[in-house]
Amino acid sequence: MFVWSVILAVVAVIVTAVAAYAVYSARRREKAAQLAAERSELIKNEFVAMVSHELRTPLTSIAGFASMLLESWENLPPSEVAEFLGIINSQSEHLSELVEDVLVIPRIETGRLSLELEDVDLSDLAHRVNDFTFPPGMGKEASVAIPGGVLVRADVRRMQQVLRNLLENAKKFGGDQILVEGAFLGDQYMVVVSDNGSGVPDEEVSRIFEQFQQIADGDTRIGTGTGLGLPIARELARAMGGDVWYESRFPMGSRFCLTIPVAPAPVPSAEAIPSEIEVHDHFS
Repeated sequence: MFVWSVILAVVAVIVTAVAAYAVYSARRREKAAQLAAERSELIKNEFVAMVSHELRTPLTSIAGFASMLLESWENLPPSEVAEFLGIINSQSEHLSELVEDVLVIPRIETGRLSLELEDVDLSDLAHRVNDFTFPPGMGKEASVAIPGGVLVRADVRRMQQVLRNLLENAKKFGGDQILVEGAFLGDQYMVVVSDNGSGVPDEEVSRIFEQFQQIADGDTRIGTGTGLGLPIARELARAMGGDVWYESRFPMGSRFCLTIPVAPAPVPSAEAIPSEIEVHDHFS
């Protein structure tokens, strides 16, 4: 009888301990879920505020110059009309790019991003992206050293988006020397966007490809943008079979490396391959 009493007491202690641990675990999970929900709400609020700010800038320019044209069109010299229309056009394109950057991440995460892969002349595309990222007379420029004839297999629209985000990043945070160059790397082609800016601190490297990392507490946010450029560049590159990563540049600066599959060599048509009879006749 005594033995049974001891066994029952031990079982009771075990059951009580298990129940207490279960309650403790449930509370920890509840607390973790609460913290996650609070952080999610904070990120959402910061994102809404950030996007609102970024969208407001081009919208203000578009509305302002359009209003001036409506009110004074007949009294403005043709040169000013052309200038205002150019600003409206460029700000409209900037607005479109911002919207596309905001929308592409959820498309990738939900698997709804469609790609139309084709052979793309990388040199031509890089020069075009460079021209509208660094227009003449803006005080900053980049040099493109990718030879002509380099064909990669990519979605031209998404490839343009990747290059634009890498060049925009160099434009904002790089120094006064920005270079875009490339080289074959096996069955991939590697594009390197390098600059002589201050570079990325070692402790921040792991965070630069996370979403919204340009957001900082209080008023310490530097530069402009949605904080999505680098994450988008990496995700789109990976979706097309390549990748994007960061390397430090000695003695200072940054190197953002992009790889993308090389376009397969065209298969010769049957008509272009001489038959054995034709070869024999040629040498007879």
